[in-house]
Amino acid sequence: MQIGIITQPLLNNYGGILQNFALQVILKKIGHNPITIDYIPKTPYVLFLKNLIKELVLSIVGKKVSFSLNRKFRGDRKKIFSIFVHKYISKTKSVFNYRNTKKLDNFDMFIVGSDQIWRPKFIPYVEKDVFLDFCKYDKKLRRVAYAVSFGSDQWEFSPEQTEKCSMLAKKFDAISVREESGMKLCKEHLGVDATWVLDPTLLLDKEDYCEVCKDVPVVRERFLAAYVLDKNDAVLAQCESIATKQGLTLKFFEAGSKASLSIPEWLAMFRDASYVVTDSFHGTVFSIIFGKEFKCLYNKKRGSARFDSLLKLYNSNKIEEMRGFSLNWLKNALEN
Repeated sequence: MQIGIITQPLLNNYGGILQNFALQVILKKIGHNPITIDYIPKTPYVLFLKNLIKELVLSIVGKKVSFSLNRKFRGDRKKIFSIFVHKYISKTKSVFNYRNTKKLDNFDMFIVGSDQIWRPKFIPYVEKDVFLDFCKYDKKLRRVAYAVSFGSDQWEFSPEQTEKCSMLAKKFDAISVREESGMKLCKEHLGVDATWVLDPTLLLDKEDYCEVCKDVPVVRERFLAAYVLDKNDAVLAQCESIATKQGLTLKFFEAGSKASLSIPEWLAMFRDASYVVTDSFHGTVFSIIFGKEFKCLYNKKRGSARFDSLLKLYNSNKIEEMRGFSLNWLKNALEN
């Protein structure tokens, strides 16, 4: 079956790209042909103008800025991420608008997920894009949501979005969510039933990721890997304290625009670390996958519901059980 995957843009996010990689690997193992829609978001004009004004002000007060009227109105994928995406992920040509459906007519099914794909603050056109409003309804097309995340246990949709998304959600053949709280949100606000499953990254084994990073030399030095998205003095002090108590060298690793590690190198960071401190959801996931001792710092600003569900399974030793359940759910959603 030809399956189109709708997910967060494959830009500069380690976890976002790896969850898509994992979902594709699983779908191929099941016997399908998955292709990710390589959606590159255009920068909204309002945001562009705000940034332009900010740069103008900074230039007036003498701050050094890279000022340009020719700035691209889209996201960019850094080379360290592009290499991995090109090698490991089957994708379409880049599209800048899902509603240009001529490029998306050859699919038998769309799978939406995973990551915070149903979080309006991260998806500007949530009702039009990731609830599949662009699909042609005169064509027999299966619609499945796998491990979609609202990112929060609070409802963040506007009344207008809620009404539209509720109508569109009912057209899905099967819906699963990444957080336990997502089941309640689906029922109360969208009027649909949903099943709690694992993030795609947890459907693969440690060996699958070791294969990806096998060419990265092993670091023999014992170190604490601090993969922290929102650093502050309190977090820094906490990392230093743990590293001192454990007798480890402290190493900080960056994400997003400051990221310098390739994806294989990022995976090797978890492979080789003696201890991990992270406020990242996927940082926590890969600490678990690689069997590392870790400390998870709740990042409420980015959404703590994700951590609640993951750590509940981890602390109750139910991740393996949930993996089998999630795989069966996915197979049934594809076949029934």
